[in-house]
Amino acid sequence: MEVTRITKYYAVLAIVLLLTPAAIYAQEKSDQPVMTLEMEAEMEAWMSLAQPGLHHEHLAPFVGSWKGEAKMWMGPDTPPMTENSVADVSWIMGGRFLKWKHTGNFSGMPFRGLAIEGYNNGEKRYESVWVDNFGTLILNYTGSCSDDGKFREMTTQFVDAVAGGTIDYRSEYTWIDDNHFTFTAYMDKGDGEFKNMVITYERQ
Repeated sequence: MEVTRITKYYAVLAIVLLLTPAAIYAQEKSDQPVMTLEMEAEMEAWMSLAQPGLHHEHLAPFVGSWKGEAKMWMGPDTPPMTENSVADVSWIMGGRFLKWKHTGNFSGMPFRGLAIEGYNNGEKRYESVWVDNFGTLILNYTGSCSDDGKFREMTTQFVDAVAGGTIDYRSEYTWIDDNHFTFTAYMDKGDGEFKNMVITYERQ
């Protein structure tokens, strides 16, 4: 009789121990807010905007290591300066943004530059930020591309450190083939646009 009573006790205890976590979980779950249809639709909209799409596919070919030959003009009538550089391009944030890491020299001084570039699905435009070790400004670019993604134009503005006022800056990425593309930049200080830089890139 005693053995039977003990056996029943342990059987009941086992059931309680098994059911208690489930009961606690059910209680915790019931404390969570219930998603309404409106909230679910809003979440789906944000998730849709967060997904890489066609324009991220246009950016994908730039991933890799590139050797660049740069020519820079300080004014419309000045001879160009020639330098070499390297650009290492990689995906970050799950294929949503490109990170451009530039290294090289300018007038005998080491040059380091960093860009984060992507396509804003909500604003329907390309966006990029640029910083380097030659200044304290953060350049914010916006732009668009051709239907096939092989030509992209980006624009920005910054303060003219010499004359004051604002400089308009426009850059073009032209995709040539799987191993070559060019970066061309134009500057306008208020008296007309001139070619400021051309970098010819070859994949390494």
